[in-house]
Amino acid sequence: MSTYAIIGSTGNCGTALLDVLSRDSTVTIRAYCRSRAKLLALSPAAVDNKSVQIFEGGIDDINLLAQCVQGTKAVFHVVSTNTNIPGCNVGLQTAQTLIAALKQLRTADGGVNSLPKVVLLSSATIDDHLSERMPWFVRAFLLTASKHVYDDLKRTETFLRSEQDLVTTIFIKPGGLSVDKQRGHRLDLHHEESFISYLDLAAAMVEAADDPE
Repeated sequence: MSTYAIIGSTGNCGTALLDVLSRDSTVTIRAYCRSRAKLLALSPAAVDNKSVQIFEGGIDDINLLAQCVQGTKAVFHVVSTNTNIPGCNVGLQTAQTLIAALKQLRTADGGVNSLPKVVLLSSATIDDHLSERMPWFVRAFLLTASKHVYDDLKRTETFLRSEQDLVTTIFIKPGGLSVDKQRGHRLDLHHEESFISYLDLAAAMVEAADDPE
């Protein structure tokens, strides 16, 4: 039996992860969110699902987040915003709290237990290699229109890479996303494909988390 934590479980990606993971009866899901009521409204199937444990708290609550991620196989960091506000740092702040929580767990058990992988939802738009097939003017428009959101993603990636001695982070960088049915996915280290559904993205993230390498 595997246990996974979802940080940001009320967003499009978070609810998709909850959907995909809930299909496996052997899996335990710990859903971290700011509003339990909102989560249950978006994912009503979680109401009577005993395999779903809900943690309600802010992105700065180190102790609660430590409880949420303790003993998990992987932590899905899918906290983000579409609001392009200067100084936006919701992704970075969440990552900082998560790392602080993992360090707390490491100190508490003396390093006896292994820490979970972190699976970060990022974007192909900020990756020169993955976006090389994207028309330059499209990429330039996206980077300008959502500059502060992408800057937060870049800072989040940089921060998590700086903690690679503590924890393994998998960076998932999709292209365009859509609310659609699941059609099938393929992990690719070289190219992005737009558009894919959040359900396909979620399935890909779970596959990446389960990869032993």
